[in-house]
Order: sequence, then structure tokens, then C-alpha cells
Amino acid sequence: MRRSLKFAAALAVGAFFVAGALEWRAADAAPSQKLVKPGKLLVAGRTMRCGRTPTLMDHSFWDYGGASDGLIILNPNKLVTLPDPVRLYVYAHECGHQIHGRSEPRADCYAVKRGRKEGWLNRQGLMQICDFLEDHPGDYVHPPGPQRCRTMAKCYEQTKPPRAGPDASG
Repeated sequence: MRRSLKFAAALAVGAFFVAGALEWRAADAAPSQKLVKPGKLLVAGRTMRCGRTPTLMDHSFWDYGGASDGLIILNPNKLVTLPDPVRLYVYAHECGHQIHGRSEPRADCYAVKRGRKEGWLNRQGLMQICDFLEDHPGDYVHPPGPQRCRTMAKCYEQTKPPRAGPDASG
């Protein structure tokens, strides 16, 4: 019994020092996540908003973006490698999930229509999005990239461009 008490005490002391070391490292490390309030997010130089949905900027998130109920997740390390229209599309697509649920075609269409209406998506930008998705074979959630591109092209054609103004880009 005495041996187990000594062992338990040694474990407790060891755990204290390990916890302190982890806390010290965490304080020195740059935060890998940051929650951005609605209306405060800048993507490609534009303020983006998805109603009252906050955005979690997560430098270690496995994909470019994601959505859960009431939250958009973006990986800035991955997004920085993309052209501006594709970055904006990723955000708008994840916002589309907040509105339309899990439907990938509806989230894609929402993103393209939003981009065209807001003036940040023109035909060249749509081609950049299609190039980004082209090699994606599809999975249990996402249709193959070429199919998604065809759907988005239809959505683009169905949407009126913005009226001429300072933000209109065609």
C-alpha cells in the first residue's frame, strides 16, 4: 500500500510538471484557430458575411473549408494558394450549406449566384473554380468535379449580373 501511495504521488507530481510544460508551450505557440464574428471576415479583400454565422479560421483543418451547423470553417494556409474567385467561392459555398443544408449542388449554385450578384464572379472566375474542382473524382458527399462545374455553369447563366457600378466585374 505504501508503495502505491508513493507511486501515485510521483505520478501526480509528474503530471503537474508535464501539464505546466504543455501550458507553457501553448502560450508561446501561435494560435492555430481564431473565431471571426459575422461581418468581420475578409476574404480576397472583401468583407464576407453569412447571416449570423461565425467563421472559424483553423490553420490545421484538413480541407480548404467546411461547414457544421452554425459554423463555417476555413483553412487560411490552404486558401492563400488559390486565386481570389476560388477563395470567395469556397466561403460562399460553405455559407450555402448554412442555408441549404448538406446538398452540394445547392451550395455550389448558391455560391455562384451570390458571386455573380455581388460582382466578384465573372466567366473567368468560374473557369478558375472549375479548374480547381476538375480533378476531384467525387465522393460519397460531392459529385465529380466536371459534373459540379456543369451545374455551376447553369446557375451562372440563370443569374443576372450586377448593375454597372464600382464592384461590377462582369
